Amino acid sequence: MIDLSTIKFAFVTILAIALSASYENNSLASPILKSKLFSLQKIAALPPAPDRGTPDGQRTPGGTRTPDGKVDGKIGACKPTDKLLTALVPENGNGLTTVEHPVLWFYIPYAPEDVHAIEFSLHDWEETTTLYRIPLQLTKTPGIFSISLPPNPEKALKLNEPYHWYFKVNCDPQEKPENEIVLDGWVTRVQPNINQTTWYDRLTDLAKRLFSNPKNSQIKKDWEEFLKSVGLEGLAQAPIAK
Repeated sequence: MIDLSTIKFAFVTILAIALSASYENNSLASPILKSKLFSLQKIAALPPAPDRGTPDGQRTPGGTRTPDGKVDGKIGACKPTDKLLTALVPENGNGLTTVEHPVLWFYIPYAPEDVHAIEFSLHDWEETTTLYRIPLQLTKTPGIFSISLPPNPEKALKLNEPYHWYFKVNCDPQEKPENEIVLDGWVTRVQPNINQTTWYDRLTDLAKRLFSNPKNSQIKKDWEEFLKSVGLEGLAQAPIAK
């Protein structure tokens, strides 16, 4: 199988070398070229992202989306909404953390009276052990919700072991399985590394800061840019539930 991350890494390296040669042969190189060269050299110096061997997850239930991130149509037994039920994770559903008890985040577009069951569960790689399972109680306003792993040793993530999470929503009063909306993804605990973005840690830090300081323009900008980096800019204005 072709390793796309290795190809991207090689491409950036070659481009950085080419620009470097161009810069050396042009004593009048512009400040813009210098800036681009410096940025590419920094990127090329970083190691390729590690392959965790986990399959891609599903951060949204699918559906037809418009350019502004809205969706048209009914999913499962739930009412149509402007935005999709979404896990706040990279597009492939895989994210890293450095903590034993990370916080996971989800955007829920439904009001409490429209949902009959919501469940989060976390399992080991083989899915032979369920580390955590909990129903979720909605507040009155749709928005971004957090789920924290309980701070006890039994629920702690082991180092370098991928864990598979599921987030299930059912709006059917009879809770028929065929009407269940299922999102899934992976979380892996790693050692701190300045060359790696630990998604769950950064997201949690920004979300908590934004909740505490909703009018801080710099925090809002950081939040928006971080979500935009994985194509979730459509949720940047969604309220963060307590």
